[in-house]
Amino acid sequence: MKKVTFITTGQPSTNPRLVREVDTLINLGYQVNVVYCYYQNWATAFDQHYTQSSATVYHLCGGSPKSNRITYLLSRARFKLSNFLAKYVKKYNFAENAISRTHYNAVRAAKKTKADLYIAHNLGALPAAVQAAKHGGKKVGYDAEDMHSAQFEHLDNPNYVLNKYIEAKYFPSVHYFTAASPLIAEKYKNTYLYLHPYLLNNVFPKQILEKVETQKNTLKLFWFSQTIGKDRGIEAIITAMGLCPVHLELHLLGNSDDLNHNYFNVLAKKSGLSTDQVIFHPPIAPWEIITFASKFDIGIASEIGRPLNRDICLTNKIFTYIQSGLAVIFSDTRAQSLFCEENPNVGILFKKNDPLALADAINHYVNHLDILNQTKLHNYELGQTTMNWETEREKFISIVSKTLGI
Repeated sequence: MKKVTFITTGQPSTNPRLVREVDTLINLGYQVNVVYCYYQNWATAFDQHYTQSSATVYHLCGGSPKSNRITYLLSRARFKLSNFLAKYVKKYNFAENAISRTHYNAVRAAKKTKADLYIAHNLGALPAAVQAAKHGGKKVGYDAEDMHSAQFEHLDNPNYVLNKYIEAKYFPSVHYFTAASPLIAEKYKNTYLYLHPYLLNNVFPKQILEKVETQKNTLKLFWFSQTIGKDRGIEAIITAMGLCPVHLELHLLGNSDDLNHNYFNVLAKKSGLSTDQVIFHPPIAPWEIITFASKFDIGIASEIGRPLNRDICLTNKIFTYIQSGLAVIFSDTRAQSLFCEENPNVGILFKKNDPLALADAINHYVNHLDILNQTKLHNYELGQTTMNWETEREKFISIVSKTLGI
C-alpha cells in the first residue's frame, strides 16, 4: 500500500481537519506519518490522545518548551534570524525558515518517511512537503483551510510579502489542491491560473445526539474558536444581547486569559447584562465539541469580514453548529452569505458588525420558538444525511487515489 506523510505547523488537537484525513487513509490501509510541531500549550494534553495511541504515526519535530527544549530554542533562534534575513535575501531557505519555525526540522523528518505523497496542511508546511517530495521524486498535496496571503490588510506588510513569495514559489509543485470554502478555491484559482482547487468542506464525522426542544426563557447562544479574543465578532454578540428583552446566555468556548475575560465582562456590564449571562469555557478535546455544542440553541458565526480571508472563509463553527443541531445566525461575509443562499433553512443572516441587526435575528427566534426548534431539527438531520465527513471523505479519497494513480 502507498505511503502518505502529512506535514503541519500545528498540533493534532489544533487541526481536526488533518486528523480526519489521517484516520481516513489509515482505515483504508495506507501507511501514514504525520510530522507536526508545538504550537499551543493548551493542546499538548489533548495531543496525547493521538500520540499515545498512534505513536508510530505522529512525530513531533522542532521540540517544545517541555520536550527536547534545546531543539525548540534553536528552532526559535533560527526562526527569528530567518525573519530578519528573508526581507533581504531570498536564497538559502531564509523565507522557508521564516514562514515556519520548524521548516528545517520538518524537512529532515519528512524525508525519512520516504512517502509516495506529501500533504501539507497550511502554507508554512508547504515548503517542507515540496522539498521532501522532490528529494524522492514524489508528489505533493496541499490543503488550504485559509488563504494565508489574504490574512493581512496591508500589502506592504512583511508577512504578506513573505506569504505571497512562498505561494508563488511552491504552488507550481503541487499535484492536488483542496480548499475549505468555495470562495477560497475561487480566489486561489483566479490568482494562480494553473491551480485547480477542489472544495473539501470542514465537516465532522456523524454523531448520534439526543435533541431537546428549546423551552421559553432558556435560550442559550454558543460561540467557539481556538482563541477567545477581541475583533472576532464577540463584541457584537454581547452588545446585541443587551438589546434583547429576555434573559439570554452566551457560552464562549476557547483558550483565553484574564485580560480578555475582563474585557468582555466590562463590555457585558456596559451592555446591561448580569454576570451570569457570559460564561467562559476552557478548551476541550476536539472529539467532544459536537456533544458539548448540542447543549445550546443558537450558534453564532459573527465573522467581522476583515481581513479578506475572514470574508471568504467558511469556519468549522458553521458545520459544528449544524451537526450539533443548533440554529445558526451568520454575519453577512461573502462566504457566509453564499452558504446561506445555498442552504436557506439553516439559519438567519445579519449585517456584520451591526449589533442591532444581530439582536433582531436573535429576537426572531426568541419570539418564534417553533421556528427555532424546527431549524434545530432540520440542521441536525442535515448533519446526519449529507453535511458530514462520511459524505465528504469520498471526495478526499478520490483526490488522493487519482493523485497516486490508484
